[in-house]
Amino acid sequence: MSERNHPSESVIYSIVRAVVDSVEDSTAAQRNEIYARARRALADIQSEGSQALDSQATIHFFLLETAIHRIESEFSARPAQEIVGRPALPADLDKSQVYRSSEPSDPAKPDPSRPGRGHGGIVRNIGAGSLVSLIKIAVQLALLPIMAHLLGPKEFGIYALAMPVVSFLAVIADGGVGISLARDTSNSPDVWSTAFWVLMASGVTLGLVVLGSGYALAYASAEPELIVIMAILSLSFPFLSASVLPLARLTREGNLVSSSKADFLAAIMSACAAVTLGSLGFGARSLAVQYVTGYLIRAVILNLYAFELPRFVFKPATIHSHLSSGGVLIGGRLGDLMCRFGENLLFGNAFGPTALGAYNFANQVPRFLFEAFSNPTWAAFYAQTIRESRERLQEIYYKICRFMAFLTFPAAAMIAASGSDILAFVLGPKWSDAGTFLQVLAPGYALSVTASMGTALLLTLNANWMFLLSIAVLSFGRVAGVGAGYFIAPAYAAAFVGIANLIYAVVITIMVSRVCGAEIRTLLRNIAGAFIASTFAFVTCKSVLLTFGDRLPIVVLALATGIVSFIVCIIAIEGRSIRAEFNQFRSTLKHATASR
Repeated sequence: MSERNHPSESVIYSIVRAVVDSVEDSTAAQRNEIYARARRALADIQSEGSQALDSQATIHFFLLETAIHRIESEFSARPAQEIVGRPALPADLDKSQVYRSSEPSDPAKPDPSRPGRGHGGIVRNIGAGSLVSLIKIAVQLALLPIMAHLLGPKEFGIYALAMPVVSFLAVIADGGVGISLARDTSNSPDVWSTAFWVLMASGVTLGLVVLGSGYALAYASAEPELIVIMAILSLSFPFLSASVLPLARLTREGNLVSSSKADFLAAIMSACAAVTLGSLGFGARSLAVQYVTGYLIRAVILNLYAFELPRFVFKPATIHSHLSSGGVLIGGRLGDLMCRFGENLLFGNAFGPTALGAYNFANQVPRFLFEAFSNPTWAAFYAQTIRESRERLQEIYYKICRFMAFLTFPAAAMIAASGSDILAFVLGPKWSDAGTFLQVLAPGYALSVTASMGTALLLTLNANWMFLLSIAVLSFGRVAGVGAGYFIAPAYAAAFVGIANLIYAVVITIMVSRVCGAEIRTLLRNIAGAFIASTFAFVTCKSVLLTFGDRLPIVVLALATGIVSFIVCIIAIEGRSIRAEFNQFRSTLKHATASR
């Protein structure tokens, strides 16, 4: 094939790189706009019906995406101080620069370079997400004893046999494409249509895998009911795939309130389905229907908000970069999953199943508590980062970490001070080891969850491999810490896991500093007040317990004293800042409400 019909990757790279370099100190948003224009220009050439180009469009798209990936890799490797800035974009990209200029973006479609939907966008997103998380927790806590009464332990056991396969496949079902597509600025029908068909094919394939595994599990466990259970659960994967693209569109628009509504209705309606079927005697099938109903309701509502009819187009080269980014995300998820499997295996081998049960419980409590707030906060932050300038990103990053510190640091302090005493009353003395592990692990989780807000910036600024490296650091540290349990006591092994979480927090903070120029000193100043006040609260709470004993009224008094101590200390340290931030928040919320 001639060079005329097949421009080499180096030629395309040189053209696109020249345009990028024409924007001095370009930001990620500006580069994404250039890439979008290049993609649209190529799509426009195809629409003109050029046989030479149309017959080789897949190759051209692949070469363009490879060049873009190469440019972004080079920018990710540059020191942060070399790439901070916000000059204007070139007015246009002519035909000599990657085929020809594209038409201006459709004003009806979202422009990811603009700030979120009003100044209160991130406030609404965090508030709605956190509220729905709390409601979902309350629903699950209320549902557990009801379903336990209706079903009995055998039916729960059958369902537990089915869930590991489903949970593992659910981790990889979306391929990480949704998070990557949320940053796509091209609005190219080829990109989104191809992604739709890829995701639906993946959902159907994984559903068939689950369906087939039901027969294997039924044979291995001598439980024929598993065939029906797995058949029901297999239906969840097409619904999961169908929700990826509308969620990506809502994220790109900065509208996560709609996704929170979908999650809320899905939680309520799936719980109602479970109770109804459980009371009618459907056993474990009612739990499987609950699982599928949640994904079904969520997919329907998300598509009502952000559905776009896909075209009959399948050009894998157009989503090559999204698949590449998604692969990194999936690698991180699988790495974390394998880490926890290895961690549990080593801990169980070193200390036995009883200690492992206590350790698992102590791991789940802070994760369950902190992630109820960190997950919606991270999602809202990510939705905002893809629409902001680099300078604004730093400011939001500081505030988000400060917000998480105010939530997690005092909670970790109270858990560390009184966790063992609370578990002794709630679960009995046989769970005393879990209380010890909980006290050791909680502070590390608070630090790592707060620092993990920075991973949204790493993904936004295409530092995908830094993100993956941070997960690898955490995984290695946790497994190594538990592995030391062959030589030390269980509490010390748990302490090493806490240290691994601390190291992860430091690594993430350094990476964010290098990628986007965030100052570590500024970050520390923003979270120092919460840290000092939480430390004071810990000392106060623990002092009450050591002085007056561990009876239940004393534990309640110690917790109340610790909370009051935190409030008094934080007001003394940052009262003026808190009042200013509260006034700003009230003004922002008022503006957001008025702009709706």
